[in-house]
Amino acid sequence: MQIGKSGIHVFYSQPTGDVCCNTVVLNGREKILIDPGLYHLWPYLEKAIEKETLVSPKDFSLLIYTHSHPDHMGAASYLDSAYGMPQAMTQEEKSYLEGPGQSVYSWFGVDPPGPVISRVLKEGPLEVGDRTLEIYLTPGHTPGSVCVFEPREGVLVTGDLIFSRSFGRVDLAGGDPKLLSESVRRMEALDARAVIPGHGPSVIGKDQVRNNFHYIFRLLEECGYM
Repeated sequence: MQIGKSGIHVFYSQPTGDVCCNTVVLNGREKILIDPGLYHLWPYLEKAIEKETLVSPKDFSLLIYTHSHPDHMGAASYLDSAYGMPQAMTQEEKSYLEGPGQSVYSWFGVDPPGPVISRVLKEGPLEVGDRTLEIYLTPGHTPGSVCVFEPREGVLVTGDLIFSRSFGRVDLAGGDPKLLSESVRRMEALDARAVIPGHGPSVIGKDQVRNNFHYIFRLLEECGYM
């Protein structure tokens, strides 16, 4: 599914019985992949990406992880070895992955990736080709989670910070409900016209995005997280 007119495509996780994530492709002069998901589902995703965007894995100049959980980066080692794809996350998330985040891989029953991260994301503008993204450090679901904002289209990629009418879990290693609430508040201040979450449907339209944030704030208050 394409969102806007600037080559932003979202590929929704399929109901296979596996916990996997939504994947985003930014198709411009330089190609960017966000959250490739589980290794064994990558062949299906690769075909879908090539069919819709005519982009093959070797064309990607950067792979961004919103966070390091296996349902978002389980394909990391394969993409590194097969294509040498540059892969990026925050230093906070890299440290988490090498420490407490290992327990989440054990919980999923999969091996954690090797040393695949070649670029460290920092909060602020990220220029890739003809596109400037805004990276926001949004801890709460994990310590080094990020949201990626594409300001031209007003598209906010939230990973597992928020979803449509829900927010990310905080009961796994590194989760922090207070930090998550603070991160949600920061993202609500952006001029987002679409939200692409890590799971489930996107929220399209400025009013719909605003109403979704208000609904999530009520949930956070009911849970005692604000």
